[in-house]
Amino acid sequence: MEIGILFIYNLLLIMVYSGIFWMSFSLYFNGKEKILLWIGIIFTAMLIDDSVIFLSEMFVNFSDYYDKLFMIVPTHKTMIYLILSLGYLTIFKRLLNKKINRYDYGILAIYVIFMLFIPAMKNSAWKIWLYFLPSQLYNIYLGFICFKIQKKNPEKYQDPIFAWCKKLFIITIIMNLCIIIEDTIVIFNFDTYSKYYINMNNRSITSDILYLIYALFAAVYMIYYLKIQLKNNTIVTTVTNQTQNNFPLDIEDSILFLFCEEYHLTSREREILKVLLMDKSNQEISDDLFISLGTAKTHVHNIFQKAGVVKRIQLIDAYELFRSDHLRQNSYDEKPSHN
Repeated sequence: MEIGILFIYNLLLIMVYSGIFWMSFSLYFNGKEKILLWIGIIFTAMLIDDSVIFLSEMFVNFSDYYDKLFMIVPTHKTMIYLILSLGYLTIFKRLLNKKINRYDYGILAIYVIFMLFIPAMKNSAWKIWLYFLPSQLYNIYLGFICFKIQKKNPEKYQDPIFAWCKKLFIITIIMNLCIIIEDTIVIFNFDTYSKYYINMNNRSITSDILYLIYALFAAVYMIYYLKIQLKNNTIVTTVTNQTQNNFPLDIEDSILFLFCEEYHLTSREREILKVLLMDKSNQEISDDLFISLGTAKTHVHNIFQKAGVVKRIQLIDAYELFRSDHLRQNSYDEKPSHN
């Protein structure tokens, strides 16, 4: 690519990555949703990686230094791949409401250890090809198992967002296969690896395309998240007007937050709790929060377990008791002392 085209190309990538980074962290600090946190972390890593690649394309001296350092201690790239893979693992599993198991972590640990030992090999095309291969294979594995989970339990994943998730998993598999093909062609036919001279093509066009697709999916998820939040704000207002005796909203939000902290509820379970306090059915929760019926049932079950109840009315009674105690305590604390 010519310098001007490279500059514009990288500028566009940086703008896209920065936009997703800024939006995800802004939404995370507002709602503490873990998926948003990991989206921000992933695109931070992408932003750093693309900046380093851009420098290697623009400045020959930097490129020579980076290539030689990469062949000896590829710490930067290893950390980037570790962050990306851990982020994909966390996001994919949370999208499906599944916990990360030891098997997932075990495979991730094996591939990272493998990447750390590859630099000890003699400089060659095989060395670089083997270094990049585990990352793509791990991402293919993640896409495959998540696609399999969704296909095996279609009744749990009926919400429209899961149709996007299915596409995400399929694209992850296909694009990582394409990355392996591109790496094979470039590394064995265009790069040069010898004892005295190293010339690497640090950019993978297929990876850039995949990252841009991920940026699109991240934007879709954030729009979906905002849609739920706006719906929740309406629900909170309704709950406040119907059951909270006109106390200020910030006090009610504080009590709700303290209740969730007391029983270790997640941010998603907190959203479900807001609707549960209106004594709505699972189907109504599903409709209000734009989630599948199976997902709603799972979250309700988890909330009941954590709160130590088995019925909705028991949960509402437990919350009202908790709320009354805190309102009484606040009222006591605000009474002026008479000296």
